Amino acid sequence: MSAGSSHTAIVSLGMSCQSSRQIRTSLDVLSAALGEPIERERHFFDGLIAPVGGMAALFEDGFPLFTRDEIVPGPGHPTWQPYGIRFLHHFREEDDDADIDAHFDEELSRFGYMRDKFADLANRRRVVFVISNSQNNLTEVADETEMGSIAFHAGELSRLQTAVDRFLARRCEYLVVSYPDRHGGIAHPELTVLQPDHSEWTGDKAQWRALFQDYFDRPNRLSFAV
Repeated sequence: MSAGSSHTAIVSLGMSCQSSRQIRTSLDVLSAALGEPIERERHFFDGLIAPVGGMAALFEDGFPLFTRDEIVPGPGHPTWQPYGIRFLHHFREEDDDADIDAHFDEELSRFGYMRDKFADLANRRRVVFVISNSQNNLTEVADETEMGSIAFHAGELSRLQTAVDRFLARRCEYLVVSYPDRHGGIAHPELTVLQPDHSEWTGDKAQWRALFQDYFDRPNRLSFAV
């Protein structure tokens, strides 16, 4: 899950589940740094594998909700085309194989609600998006789903930030988290490069808490990829 208050939102913008996991496990750090109670919030991209380029295209298209024809069986997991967004935990019962037709109406309702909730972020006083590609098994997921490179590209990050800001009709903040071999050499004012950990997907809680503490202890400022 992501997190927030009536004034502030700290929201995962992909590209994997680790962003939302670490937001969720750092509520005490976020609350102390922001001086207000920060609570869990569920948002659209929390549990999705969402490549940056596909996300940029989605928001450039006005963030439409998916149709049945746009959800294809794979490869690997149900995938929202043409954006390449993978649903590893949806369109299925917990331990069953995916069944898109059986679960489509349920997921359409769920994500329709969360799409509207995402649009309502425009009314928060401060919105901070967290984008990370530091999930260890992201390489395996990329291979399984034929996603291609998981490294960041400055042009794609810039497109995504511009498109999200345009969709919400406001400037937002972007906290970017990566690994030494995945940041792609980007020059981003709020890039944090973590040291690799040994978890399968959750990440190193201590490093994430430290980066949240550092970011939110500083004066409020906007960040943009160059």
